Amino acid sequence: MGSAAHDDAARGTVPRLLFDRVADTPDSEAYRFPDTGGWASVTWAEVGSRVTTLAAGLVARGVAPGARVAIRAATSYRAILADLAVACAGAVSVPVYAPTRDDEVRGLARHCDAALTVTDRGVDAHVLHIDRLAELAADGDALLGTEPDAVDARIAEVTPDSAACLIYTACDDGSAKGAILSHGAVAYTARAMAEVGMIGPRDLQLLWLPLSHVFGRALLFVAMQVGLPTAVDGRADRVVENLRSVRPTFLGSVPHVLAKIGAAAAADTSALGGRLRFLISGSARLPRDLAKRFEDLGVPVFEGYGITETAGPVCVNRPDAHKPGSVGLPLPGTEIRIADDCELLIRGPSLMTGYHADPAATAAALDDDGWFHTGDCATIDADGFVSMRGRKKDVFKTTTGKYVAPNAIAERFRALCPGAEIVVVGEGRSHCVGLIFPGDHGAEVHAAVEQLNGELNRWERIRRVAIVDRPLGAGDRDETGAPLRATVLERFADVIDRLYGKH
Repeated sequence: MGSAAHDDAARGTVPRLLFDRVADTPDSEAYRFPDTGGWASVTWAEVGSRVTTLAAGLVARGVAPGARVAIRAATSYRAILADLAVACAGAVSVPVYAPTRDDEVRGLARHCDAALTVTDRGVDAHVLHIDRLAELAADGDALLGTEPDAVDARIAEVTPDSAACLIYTACDDGSAKGAILSHGAVAYTARAMAEVGMIGPRDLQLLWLPLSHVFGRALLFVAMQVGLPTAVDGRADRVVENLRSVRPTFLGSVPHVLAKIGAAAAADTSALGGRLRFLISGSARLPRDLAKRFEDLGVPVFEGYGITETAGPVCVNRPDAHKPGSVGLPLPGTEIRIADDCELLIRGPSLMTGYHADPAATAAALDDDGWFHTGDCATIDADGFVSMRGRKKDVFKTTTGKYVAPNAIAERFRALCPGAEIVVVGEGRSHCVGLIFPGDHGAEVHAAVEQLNGELNRWERIRRVAIVDRPLGAGDRDETGAPLRATVLERFADVIDRLYGKH
């Protein structure tokens, strides 16, 4: 499918996206961010100037073209500046979800051979704290004083085929793969989303989504493409409060946070801010009753679909083409088809170039004809709307949009409590619970769960457990003796409902 977005992708880069915007509307508002006593505001010209000095600072500190720079920080104006500065220094951003365990962050930094880590937490000699960007800018000013073209020279070397970011995503076994997304992929996604026509320069976005996920990054760059201002505050617990104070016209979110917004709005409709035209939902399946709640309040929720390897949304519902229960139509320039086994295949300019240092996984995901195999099952109706039908791979998402690898967690539990089994539940829920089959163990299974939770990321932790006194039968286990998840979940659905407070 041809489109302006597809044509422009051939010449798009993140620096061009930024500085085209600076040139077109230098004095327009770019970002708002929390400051003493309220919200501060900056123009696109100010953003361009600040990014240039920070990029020069990276060059001055020896960050080479193509080097990886890890950014472990909550979504904030400073985190955005750091991310853009990495791109304008010709380096590769490696955004890491801020709550990730320290040892995992160090492992990812080693895996991608990061030249520098920027963070908003902890103090370490090997990282740059985000509160100290002024020092980096001072280094940049000093370099620009002697080499005024230092950043321009780096930008000139960046092409659409250059790597823009490397984003880690969960594997079936609980490990992570680093998807390499090119500048062309990022630029295409921004232009294609803009081409859909949902938003314009008069809109105002509230952005809280993590920039370690492609959903948040896509919303960041489409705002740059369109030239609309974005109010930035990555604190999910402040979203309802910020809706009131910022009064945005649209918001992207995951269902878990949308549920909190809906509850607040049910008690007081002013919680929506008064100007909200629509919401965009992604990263996890949108419950139909939640969508209906917002529709009754006059604010439609448009669900979409995209994954790390596609640089952002692949399909999205929109005001002029909306089918509840689906994830919408493909973006202009993106091709989709359904394989014989119902797997959703994607081809287009947004696809990753591959997984970092993992040619086998790359070859398995990208076939010779350029189709990406998502591992997700879907259908396409007569009108072209895509609906998701579950996953081929054994990884599920909670409603917070985070991946959980239940079999990997179960293996860790078995190592702590040999002979006992845990079946982790949480798909489509806000948190995880567990069914424990204790075997010959008694009270020690609780201690094992407590120890296990200490080794897991926050979103993987088992909030409640049920000790099941009915043993697993032969039909409940696979050939290795491990529980068959689908069978167990169906057999003990009543126990699971009780764990989630349902009767």
